[in-house]
Amino acid sequence: MRNFDPLTALQALLERCRVRVDGRTEGSGFFVAPGFVLSCAHVAGGAAGERAWVEYEGAALPATVLAAAPDAAAAAGRPLYPFPDLALLELTDPPPGHPCVWLDPEAPPSGTRLTATGFTRDLGPRTAVLAAGGRTGQPGRAMLELVAGEVNPGLSGGPVLSHRSGGVTAVVKATRQEDSTMGGYGVPVSALRLLDPAAYRRVLSAHDRFHAVDARWRSLADVPPPTGYDNGPAAGRFAGRTAERAADRAFLALLAGLPPDSAADLRAAFLRAAPPGTFEPDLPLLDRRDVYQELAARVTLGGDHLTPELAYCADLVRTLPGDAPLTRALRDRVLIRAGETGRGEAARQRIDSSPPYAPPSAPPHHPSRPAAPVRPSVIGRVRHSLRDRSRYHVRVWQFRGAEEIVPAGPESAELTLPQALRLLAESLPPQIETVEALEALDGAAGRPALVELILPHEALDEDYAGWRLWPELEWWTLGRKHRLVVRPLERHQEPRLHHPWLMRWEHLAEQSLDRALVCVCGRGRQQRPQALDAAFNTAPELAALVLAGAPRGGALAQAFRVAVASGVPVMLWERGTDPRPLDQGACATGCTAPGRGDCPDGRFLRAARTALADTHRDAAPDRIRDLRNEAELHEAERHPGPDAPDVPDAPLGDRVVLLWDDPARQLPRTRLAPAATSPVTAPTAPTAPITPAPAPAPAPATEGLPR
Repeated sequence: MRNFDPLTALQALLERCRVRVDGRTEGSGFFVAPGFVLSCAHVAGGAAGERAWVEYEGAALPATVLAAAPDAAAAAGRPLYPFPDLALLELTDPPPGHPCVWLDPEAPPSGTRLTATGFTRDLGPRTAVLAAGGRTGQPGRAMLELVAGEVNPGLSGGPVLSHRSGGVTAVVKATRQEDSTMGGYGVPVSALRLLDPAAYRRVLSAHDRFHAVDARWRSLADVPPPTGYDNGPAAGRFAGRTAERAADRAFLALLAGLPPDSAADLRAAFLRAAPPGTFEPDLPLLDRRDVYQELAARVTLGGDHLTPELAYCADLVRTLPGDAPLTRALRDRVLIRAGETGRGEAARQRIDSSPPYAPPSAPPHHPSRPAAPVRPSVIGRVRHSLRDRSRYHVRVWQFRGAEEIVPAGPESAELTLPQALRLLAESLPPQIETVEALEALDGAAGRPALVELILPHEALDEDYAGWRLWPELEWWTLGRKHRLVVRPLERHQEPRLHHPWLMRWEHLAEQSLDRALVCVCGRGRQQRPQALDAAFNTAPELAALVLAGAPRGGALAQAFRVAVASGVPVMLWERGTDPRPLDQGACATGCTAPGRGDCPDGRFLRAARTALADTHRDAAPDRIRDLRNEAELHEAERHPGPDAPDVPDAPLGDRVVLLWDDPARQLPRTRLAPAATSPVTAPTAPTAPITPAPAPAPAPATEGLPR
């Protein structure tokens, strides 16, 4: 057609998708899938089940709110309806053959030209050309600023088309000032992920399937470059974006045919395919399309590396039933798209490879076992505030390797110790689920997650193993369900202590723990800090200690600090206990230096050596978890009834604390994530008011924690 302009045609198609909505107020909306309309919650209604009317091409059609957020109660007294202010409506009797927009979650760069359309209160239908400005709000909750044009009352709920991507990127929310060119605000369509997950998956799956068979939108959005662009660099960029959009539509249509995945599996799949050091998305991952589109927005590694979204699809092919038609179609699509970008061989290798980790066949705690591959874990850290050592900051990471340490979120604001531990407890479960899903992808399905808590001295002796973090499974505890260890914060903050730490860790690789364990109690001249330091200086093989009690204070706490500074990477003690008094004649001169004789009161040392017989250093967390479960079974045997026979003493594990500090699993000293735009706030205390914990002496910090 002479003088045909694809953008003008696309704007006309956008207008054919718009509707007038009469619900809580009057405004606009638009078709996103057959029979489904997207609008604002303040227009259509903020609660599922509310009734509304949709006017389309002169016909009034009844509709019901399928999902919305937030509800009207959350907006009471607020000058602006709270984020996300979105509602999905389902038409009772949708008009046949209506078109639907293509939803594009990519945030348009500042300056991108935009088209907004809807039904104004005074002028009727209106289409405005605007531009993308900045962002207002926190990451994942930010509104798009619409500038360089007028946003009239009544346009709320209407679509905002990006001229750059050819997709609807936002929903008009509000005007900044009536009768002015100050523009307004739009809600990114990615915020649909804050609505009901089931409704979201239903509508977005219908959206992707519709566009797989209906070519009206893509025939205009994916047109080839204009004639004037031939052979120039702009033509190459234009053609590249067009090919990417076409590939995205094809992949999303295939993914829409797959059954839903769990949130943990989606996060794990995202992290597996993402480049090293990638942050987790700001919004929840509700479906495979979210994983794909989040990965498509990431930076691609150079060379023959697959793009992250192609790597994800290749991983899916490897895990789906090989003979299923959908699997074959997805495999072909991956190979075709990878071949178009010169990465065909990389795609074939990723699809045909086995899981990157195969579990060792040797027993899990045999001393001759070779060093295990780096396993994913959850690392939670509580550190002192630099301004006030009685206040603390909390942060959690997923550790996937020395080069892949993914923060789960920004560091918290300053908290008291009870608040910090409570926030830590709340942060662990979703990260544990993700790490377990990563283990499953690595071929170790069912393996308990490794949970590493880096803690200041005063917080080491809390009952973390007894934390009940899953209310719906009240019998689960953190220490019996997962491989739980503590690590000393002080060593991680002082680089001068790292060399002896690494040296002693390597010594432990050569013998089983029962042969390496020696006792430290802090009693006698040879257990004074100076003598202990001399003993550690002259015996690099001293790498695993049993403490005669919890290192909460006094001489034993001093001995513990010397051991940490000397690089001892493995220690055990019984939580909440003090060293038992010695008989008068047991040791006239006090205890000997570590490794030069056993403790006169060696009850716990002997139990630890027996329980950890033939246990390799790397298997200690697994073995301690087993011992905690054995102790629970023993406790059940102790109280079967009044006439039951006596049972032996409780095995090691009832109150055992394992300090297990692998120097290969360190957090980076440089910041991995940008500073938060606003600090994480402390959870509301469920019990009595919290008072600051004293420092540096240990203090009870369990008020309000899950038990």
